[in-house]
Amino acid sequence: MTRPLLPTPPSWVRDGRFELGTFAAPFADINPLDAAFGPRLLRRLRLKEWQHFAVVSDDWYLSLALFDAKWLALAQVCLFDRAEGKTLFYERRVPPWRLRVPATLAAGEVEVSQGGMRLGFANRLDPPEAGEHRIDFEVAATRALPAARGRFTLFEPLAPAADAQTPIVVSLPLPNGGALYSHKCVIPCEGELEVGGERFAFDRARCYALADVHKGFYPWVMTWRWATAGHAGPGGVAGFNLTNNQVVDQEAYNENCLWADGGLHLLPPVDFTIDGGVAAVGKPWRIRDRRGQVDLTFVPEAVRTVDINAGILKSRYRGPFGAFRGKIAAGEGDVAVDGWFGMCEDFYLRA
Repeated sequence: MTRPLLPTPPSWVRDGRFELGTFAAPFADINPLDAAFGPRLLRRLRLKEWQHFAVVSDDWYLSLALFDAKWLALAQVCLFDRAEGKTLFYERRVPPWRLRVPATLAAGEVEVSQGGMRLGFANRLDPPEAGEHRIDFEVAATRALPAARGRFTLFEPLAPAADAQTPIVVSLPLPNGGALYSHKCVIPCEGELEVGGERFAFDRARCYALADVHKGFYPWVMTWRWATAGHAGPGGVAGFNLTNNQVVDQEAYNENCLWADGGLHLLPPVDFTIDGGVAAVGKPWRIRDRRGQVDLTFVPEAVRTVDINAGILKSRYRGPFGAFRGKIAAGEGDVAVDGWFGMCEDFYLRA
């Protein structure tokens, strides 16, 4: 690989400059506004922040997100019934001043209540050997959608725990002189979901989750394609994270990785080829790299679509759910990806 796994500095920004690279552990101090990147007020307005967690069982795929673009803030609960192929999507626009994404994962909480929806995340990665995230949500019934609620614990113990997970923690340069910070990990989870009065248990031995925490000073127009999926079994959880975005020099800086056999394996840049358009159910996406390490096919079973056109702010989002098949070469051999369930994204935002 052309990029090393670096020791983590104390802070994301030091002496006004972003500490760039792929790191071996989370930052203790995530301080984006200390960057020498334009006036402080402009920095605050340009900073995009979100926390997103996917929770997956044999029956359900849940996508839960709080997104703060400063001009616009969103709370989203998406429930995909895998057996029925049915998507329940609840979204609320939130006044931006009412959403404050936590500055750190060591001990931070955020909760939003808006229009019959309550969604909260509690991050507790300190102490590291007992790290976890807690999710609690409830949405009222509407004419089109049933009431739903859920409570989950996501387990992300860090070293020196025996079952420690190694997240992918990156700081990557963007073409406008800014940078993005991302912390992602595929981890075990447990909890309970209730939809329309019917309850579903999520067993730690068979369920997994994706933690996706992000902050970035993006250009006026943001774009990316992203793929992630996981698998839970007797050997623990496995998963991958693959992105093609606006990062400068993706050979040296990217967030592509595989979690398998208890380890984190860094991967090269990838390209996405999409048949039939990004919103086409049943039409495959192909994700490959130029070295032959990544060769995956993703077939969408359902597509979540969000379009916003509000003057200077415009967003186009396509988020299909489905299964991946293929292989990823990492470590001493190939890892077979056979029906791993997850999602892709094709995203555009002008804000």
